[in-house]
Amino acid sequence: MRYLIYILGPLFFWSCEQTVYPNPDYRLVFVDEFQSENIDETVWNFETGTGCQYGVNLDGWGNFEEQYYKSENASIVDNDYLQIEAKEELVTFTHCDGNVQTRAFSSARINTKTKYDFTYGKVEASIKMDVKNGLWHAFWMLPSYPQSTWPDSGELDIVELASNQNSILFAGTMHHSGPQLGNTISYGNDLSFFDDFHLYTLEWDLSSVKWYIDNELFYSVNRSANSTLDANWPFDTEFHLILNTAIGGTLGGQPEFNGQSQYMLVDYIKVYQKLSE
Repeated sequence: MRYLIYILGPLFFWSCEQTVYPNPDYRLVFVDEFQSENIDETVWNFETGTGCQYGVNLDGWGNFEEQYYKSENASIVDNDYLQIEAKEELVTFTHCDGNVQTRAFSSARINTKTKYDFTYGKVEASIKMDVKNGLWHAFWMLPSYPQSTWPDSGELDIVELASNQNSILFAGTMHHSGPQLGNTISYGNDLSFFDDFHLYTLEWDLSSVKWYIDNELFYSVNRSANSTLDANWPFDTEFHLILNTAIGGTLGGQPEFNGQSQYMLVDYIKVYQKLSE
C-alpha cells in the first residue's frame, strides 16, 4: 500500500537454472468469518489518526492520504461481514505537532500485528469493494519485525482497488529493495465486476509469490529466477495482515463522495500453511 509510483514487472521470471524447493500440501491455520457482534480484538488492532503517531514520515500514511482513521469506522454488520466505512465528515483533532487540524473524511485500518503473525502460507479473502473516485481499498501485508526500512523490509499487496477517474484494480504487487513488481487490470467504464464478492488469494513460500483472482493466476514472481532478487528477498520472516480503505492520496485521486459513505465488505479471511510431504 505504501508507495509513490508503481513499477510493473513482467508476468513471470525465467532462467535456465531453477532452485528446487519442496511443495507440500496446505492446511487451514487461521480463519475469521466475522460471525459475531464485534471485531475480535484478540486478533485485530485498530490503527487510528493520520499516521504521524506511527512515524515521523508517515503523516498522510506515507501517501498524502486525506482520511482520518477511526476505530468506529470498522464494524461487523449482520453478524456476518467486516465492514470498513469511508465517510465524508469533518474530523477535528490534535495533530502530533500539537496543532489542531481537520480532515474532511474518515475511514478505518486494522491489522493483526503481534496478534497473528506468520511466515509463508496461502492467504485468501472474499471481498466486495465499492467504486467511487477517491477510494483506495487494500488487503495487504507488512513485516511484523522489520530489520530495515521500507521498502527494503518488504511488502506484499494482495489486492488494491483505486478509483481515480477510471476504476483500476491493482493486484499482485511486491515491494522490496529492487524495482517494484506488479500487474494491473483497468476496468474503465465497466464496473459490474464490483457488484459482487470476489476471492483474492496470495500463495507465498520460500521460492515464490503468486496472486490469484477468483482462483485464476493473475501474477507470479519466482525467487530463484533472478539472482539479485534472490539475494535481496525480505520475505522469509513473519508478516501480518492489513485491511484498510484510504481516501485520496497517490492512487485515490480527488474524492467525489457527494455525502454518501462508501464501503469495503469482507466475508472471510483464511490462511493456510504447508505440511511437509
